[in-house]
Amino acid sequence: MKTLKIRSFLLFSIFVLLVSSAFASDVFVSVDLSKLGSEPIEELRRAKVVVIDLRKELNLERTTIGGVSMGNINLTPSATDIVRRVVEVKADEVLLGEPFGDPQTVYCGIRAFDVTTPATLLYWDINAKIDIILRARKQDRVITILATERTYVWPSEAIIQRVVTDAVTRFGAEAERALNDLLKAPR
Repeated sequence: MKTLKIRSFLLFSIFVLLVSSAFASDVFVSVDLSKLGSEPIEELRRAKVVVIDLRKELNLERTTIGGVSMGNINLTPSATDIVRRVVEVKADEVLLGEPFGDPQTVYCGIRAFDVTTPATLLYWDINAKIDIILRARKQDRVITILATERTYVWPSEAIIQRVVTDAVTRFGAEAERALNDLLKAPR
């Protein structure tokens, strides 16, 4: 009886893997950054943002049971461009009331910008993780964001986009707080 259950489970797992592999393809996720605020005019920019990609590996992939790849997740704009734009907009907002002078330099190290879809037999979790180090005026702030949504259907572009947008929005709020600490602190 026990071997029958194990055999049934294995057959079902193989069936799921075979069926899900038919859906394997890359997904293209567009992140709308217009909600962050208007992009500052280059000549009026109050902060210079330098983005350094510290990631040892890129983890932008849809997977199914057993970590089997179901295709890549391609972000538009790229992760480095998303981080740059968020930090530029938030830094300029924080410095808005400050007198004009030389732009403040903000260094931004990307430790992680991952979008993954680990799966079980019943569901997928769509996870977006953003882990950033902000440095300005010889001080650091670490921002780590994790957004997750569980789905019982195939992790589509729309679901992935919703999770990534949530993570980017939360990153923007935390970046504004961190930049306020870093850029408004006495020198």
